[in-house]
Amino acid sequence: MKEKNGKGITRRNALKRMGLFMAGAAAWNISATSCSMEKKRRIIFYFTATGNSLHIARQLADESTELLSIPQMMKRDNLVFEADEIGLVFPDYRAMAPEMVKRFLEKATLKASYLFSIITYGNWACNVIESWNKFALSHNVRFNYIASILMVDNFLPVFDMNEQMKMDKKEDEQLQKIMADVQNSRNYIPELPPEERQRCEEVLKHLPGLFPVNSESLFEINGNCVDCAICTEVCPRGNYRLTSTGVKTEGDCEYCLACVHNCPQKAIHLKRGERNPNARYRNEHVSLWSIKDSNRQ
Repeated sequence: MKEKNGKGITRRNALKRMGLFMAGAAAWNISATSCSMEKKRRIIFYFTATGNSLHIARQLADESTELLSIPQMMKRDNLVFEADEIGLVFPDYRAMAPEMVKRFLEKATLKASYLFSIITYGNWACNVIESWNKFALSHNVRFNYIASILMVDNFLPVFDMNEQMKMDKKEDEQLQKIMADVQNSRNYIPELPPEERQRCEEVLKHLPGLFPVNSESLFEINGNCVDCAICTEVCPRGNYRLTSTGVKTEGDCEYCLACVHNCPQKAIHLKRGERNPNARYRNEHVSLWSIKDSNRQ
């Protein structure tokens, strides 16, 4: 065997060169595989009052995930976000998202190949998935996956927090399924059976709307108040302020009840009454500091 320069090439040299070529090809293949297995960049937006939705958002996050509070994002002028995957996690308020979440979806531009929503609820999901999906589509946002997860219900006019916290709602089992679905980029938005949809619509007809409502007409602050100002930091709308004559509240309210649940003195109460005025709730995995950091205006 002759090379172009006329020198002979031995069988040994030929095999050596072939080995180097194969090694190089293998190295290139490993590098290409490594690139294809890179973590997808994920952004999760959340709205939380007592920590349930923040806890779920954290469980769905990994080292490549950016967790962003919707009340904090609403302060920005630029609401254009881009990632491989974008999710929204928020509570069910009367079979719909909180008002601030709705406003966020209207204003934001979400660029991702996979969009998902996880909705926390405490008693009956009604048609929240269907109504949220319909709202999103009306604003040209098409979700790939929407799921709901049953957790503690923090709606004080109806539920006793002490009773709620005793219930085993199998949150971990629900969460594991949702995490697997999102990890596998599952495309699924459940549809309600017609009879369930009709039942839900009938119930909603007899329930008062939650928004808009003024915080001054909703809440009263009693003599237990020590002016700690925690309420001024946990309210996502910044409706509370500390004055020379004590704490005052005014402005359109989300009815999230963050102020009531997170007051350490139990000084804030609903004027319309509560099932158990002495019982309050915050998710055991979420600190008060985290609620403040999420909602502080």
